[in-house]
Amino acid sequence: MKLNINTILPIILSLGLPLLGTYANTETKTILDFGFVGNWLISAVITYIIWQILWQIWKVKKTKLRTIVFILSIIAIVGLLYGIFIFFLSGDPENPIRIQTASRIVVVSTVFLIIQYSLKTQENISRLLIEKEQIQKENYRVQLIALRKTVDPHFLFNTLNTLRSMVRQQHENAETFVMSLSDFYRQVLKHNENQSLSLAEELTVLESYLFLMKSRNEKAVSVDINIDERLYAFYLPSLALQVVVENCFKHNAMTAKMPLHIAINNTDDGYIKVTNNLQPLIEESAPSGFGLDNLRKRYELMGEPEAVIENISETHFSILLKLLKK
Repeated sequence: MKLNINTILPIILSLGLPLLGTYANTETKTILDFGFVGNWLISAVITYIIWQILWQIWKVKKTKLRTIVFILSIIAIVGLLYGIFIFFLSGDPENPIRIQTASRIVVVSTVFLIIQYSLKTQENISRLLIEKEQIQKENYRVQLIALRKTVDPHFLFNTLNTLRSMVRQQHENAETFVMSLSDFYRQVLKHNENQSLSLAEELTVLESYLFLMKSRNEKAVSVDINIDERLYAFYLPSLALQVVVENCFKHNAMTAKMPLHIAINNTDDGYIKVTNNLQPLIEESAPSGFGLDNLRKRYELMGEPEAVIENISETHFSILLKLLKK
C-alpha cells in the first residue's frame, strides 16, 4: 500500500528530532538510565504522540480563537506530563534537563504546528482544485448532452413524407428505407450520451443517414467517401460528420440536372474534410440550432477551440474537422 506524506513525515520527524536531543545530552545522568538508544526511543515515542495529538486538533471544527486556545491547552498538558516524566527520571532536581525538555516541547510543538498548517493548507487547496475540476466536468457533460439533443425536426418530417410517398407508389426500396430510418435513429439514441465517437462509428451512422437522403433525392445527390482506414481509431465529437453533411443538404439546392456533389476525405494533417459544390437555395431554411456553431462549442468543451475550419470559394464550400485522440 502506498504511504502518503502524512504517514511518513511524522515518523521521520519523531525519529530525527529526538536523535539530536539525545545525542546532545549523553552526559546527563538520570535515575533510570536507559542508555543512548533507550532514551532516543522514549523521546521518539513521545514526539510521535505530540504530533498525533496536534494533528487530531486540526480535525476539530471550531472557530479560529477556540482552536488556538485548544492547541495551547494541549501543548501545556503535554509539556506538563513530559516535565513530570523527566522529573522522576532526573536524579538532580536542579538538573537542567527539565528546563531543556520544557523548551524543546515548545519548540517541537511550534515546528509541528507550522508543518501541519502547511500540510492542511496544501490538502485544502488540492481538494478545492479537485472539486473545481469535478464541477467543470459535470458542467461540460450537461452542456454536451444539451447540445447533442438539438436534433433538426425537419429532417424527420421530410423523411416521413418521403416514406409515405414510397409506400403509396409501392416503391421497391420502401422496406429498406424503413429499416435504414430505424437504424439511423437507433444509432443516434445509442450514441446520445457519448461525448465522442470513433471515426469508424461516425461513418456507420453517416452511411445510414446518406441512404435516407439518397432515397429521398435519388439522382439529385452523389457522395464520394475516401478515408484512410488507418484513421478509423481516431475520434470526432459524436455525430459530427452527420451534422456537417446535413448542412450540405440544408443550404443547397439539388436536382437531377444540377446534383449536389459531396466529397468526404482525410487530409495529411489530421482532419476530415467535407466538400460540396455551392448551389445556394433561393430561400434559406430556418436555422435548427444544430449546425456548425453548435459543433464548435462541443469542440471547445472538449478542449479544442480551433478544430472546425471553413473554406469557401466561388464554386465550393468545405469544412475541416479535427481528428482527436482518446
